[in-house]
Amino acid sequence: MFQVVKMLGGVVTCEGNSCTHVITGQVRRTMNFCMALCSGAWIVSPNWLKESFKQGKFLGEGEYVLEDEEFKVKYKSELRNAVLRAKERPCSLFSGYTFCLTKYIQPSVNVLSAIIRSSGGKLANKLDDMAESSTTIFLACEEDMDSALDAAKRGIKTFSSEWFMSCVMTQELDLDAPQFTESL
Repeated sequence: MFQVVKMLGGVVTCEGNSCTHVITGQVRRTMNFCMALCSGAWIVSPNWLKESFKQGKFLGEGEYVLEDEEFKVKYKSELRNAVLRAKERPCSLFSGYTFCLTKYIQPSVNVLSAIIRSSGGKLANKLDDMAESSTTIFLACEEDMDSALDAAKRGIKTFSSEWFMSCVMTQELDLDAPQFTESL
């Protein structure tokens, strides 16, 4: 696959935030996949590269956007829609929002931080650093319940990492979803 990309004049990278295309047979919730999606990369099936090779040039991506049945079931949406939303507003899903992450959150703080930054969001190190509660999102897990309750008392939106990943994968910011502290 790497050789075909190079033969057609492309460059191969493993950095999600600097690629223009992800060639894959299935959706993955890895840091690089999420960063690539957030930055507006095309998520295409391997058939795109195969057909491009046959034609001797990179083809249009539209008809080769990956179709993933598991994605469709899990997110009640087509990956194509998420890709097109990200292409319309690359690196901006969380623009204008500041996130505070709890210590025990999974995926790890490092992974979530990279995805937040690649989506235009900002990070605060601790709850006391939060200036504006209406644009602050606190991501929590059960191990950090006290912090989540404290954030909720301050009027800060609290969500789980699953909510966050759902927003990333669908490229839709769902602030009307049940908050983490409401699900207790």
